Amino acid sequence: MLDLDHPDLAWCRINDQLIFLDVARDRYFCLPDARNRAVLDRLAGAPDASWHQPPAFPLPQDWASPGQSSTAIHDGGFRLTDVARSLWMQRRVESRLAADGFARVLADLRCLLERRTFVLQELSKAGGATVRAFEHARLLRTAAERCLPRSIALALCLASRGDRSHVVLGVRVSPFGAHSWAQQGDTVLNDSLEEVNRYHPILVV
Repeated sequence: MLDLDHPDLAWCRINDQLIFLDVARDRYFCLPDARNRAVLDRLAGAPDASWHQPPAFPLPQDWASPGQSSTAIHDGGFRLTDVARSLWMQRRVESRLAADGFARVLADLRCLLERRTFVLQELSKAGGATVRAFEHARLLRTAAERCLPRSIALALCLASRGDRSHVVLGVRVSPFGAHSWAQQGDTVLNDSLEEVNRYHPILVV
């Protein structure tokens, strides 16, 4: 029987479909219809039966459902040094994901965010410039299929300036799809509100 409280499992319910993320194996999966229905029956009437994060990744208290996109995405000039730094950090995160694995990178990210950042109502001036640099970096290197390393890299760059953000992994059904983005409070930092609202959060780091 599937252990819904397994320490490696994140999961969410979208309508009558359960979607799981095995953090240790970096793998999304669904259950066959009969098992999916059986698990839904087990969850009937249970509190918080629509979303579960593993104990190692408790839902951050300062996170909120996406409500707006950051104005910093499009406001401000092109600064080559900031753009170069954003590209370098993205490549570094991609290398770490390949070498150390998904779970280790996310665990290290969470520890860093807890130790080095402050809960702020809005981005610092330097943080806003960082968000713009990541948007401008799209002109030099496509963001397609790179949403996770791009979002982790942005969160790390913001953390180096004391700005707290979170990386959100989301999923959708019919057809299945996964996406990730960086967020501060209810503000999406590297995507449009319309795009991220197509996905249901399954893990927030």
